[in-house]
Amino acid sequence: MAAFLTSCFKDDEIVPPHDSGDVNTVIIPMTQYYVYQLYFNLENNEIVESNEREIFDLNFGCHDSSSVIRLNTANFALVAETAFENFEDVTDTVGLEWKFDKSDGNPDSLAISNWISIQDADTSYSNKVWVLNRGLSALGIQLGLMKIKFIQIKNNSYYFAFCDIDNSNMHEVVLPKDDRYGLMQYSLSNGGEVVQTEPFVNSWDLLFTQYTTLLFTAEGLAYPYIVNGVLQSPGSGIAVDSTMGFNDIVLSDTSRLDFSTNYDAIGYDWKRIEGDVQTGNYVYVARIEWNYIIKDNKSLFYKLRFVSFYDPITGEKGYPTFEYQPL
Repeated sequence: MAAFLTSCFKDDEIVPPHDSGDVNTVIIPMTQYYVYQLYFNLENNEIVESNEREIFDLNFGCHDSSSVIRLNTANFALVAETAFENFEDVTDTVGLEWKFDKSDGNPDSLAISNWISIQDADTSYSNKVWVLNRGLSALGIQLGLMKIKFIQIKNNSYYFAFCDIDNSNMHEVVLPKDDRYGLMQYSLSNGGEVVQTEPFVNSWDLLFTQYTTLLFTAEGLAYPYIVNGVLQSPGSGIAVDSTMGFNDIVLSDTSRLDFSTNYDAIGYDWKRIEGDVQTGNYVYVARIEWNYIIKDNKSLFYKLRFVSFYDPITGEKGYPTFEYQPL
């Protein structure tokens, strides 16, 4: 972690003179049960979209060549591939290997990863039935199990079918891609429907949300865990530094920083816990000494640091507060 936080120096580049903008202070209302996902645009200093996190189940990649299918990790969703091609043959969940999407956004680490195989000009499909554990609501209520089968991509559309775990309510879906978005969100409720929550491509920089990540026990054993944090927009980059004061960072400093494209480059640990978790006598404290330098999709730079996790009036948790400034 120390190595991660310390700037990695590269050859200096000449950066033209540039007037910085004002320092903005922003409060993000996720609320105390982290009900909402909120998309924030740094250039316009605004929340461009807000939605309840449990209203969809799957994300479908929209680029022409994309076959990406992501889970709604804000719900702690898990999925397992079965050995069967017919829905009726899947009668229980015994022996299934549950998987989740890692939070770095790498498509090679997705839970739904081998339903399609592309070799040169040949494309084939596994034709297997998957069981989706839809996860938990914001209040911790189980959202239930569904069976789903990803059939093919044809005419720039996803073809799939799904039903309840008892094979009732079978639905077949043709979902056309929409290249205005990076991902389209789809809900398996109400017979299935598009519930578009992600804004247009390049219209947002930061997503404030719960998400599933990989943590480790004291013995080094990995386990999935739901956390509250920040994910970045695809195509942007984030560097983390604790060696400079926030007010001292200028545009020329960006030339010697290493920028990560991992979705969870900011993540959840911009805050730490102080107190006793077991008794409930604890608070979240923002790591104000950690600076995040962000390069957006337009190659504009910003510096950002978190200052609180609480509503300044009510004292309620779930209100990430940060200040940032264009460089």
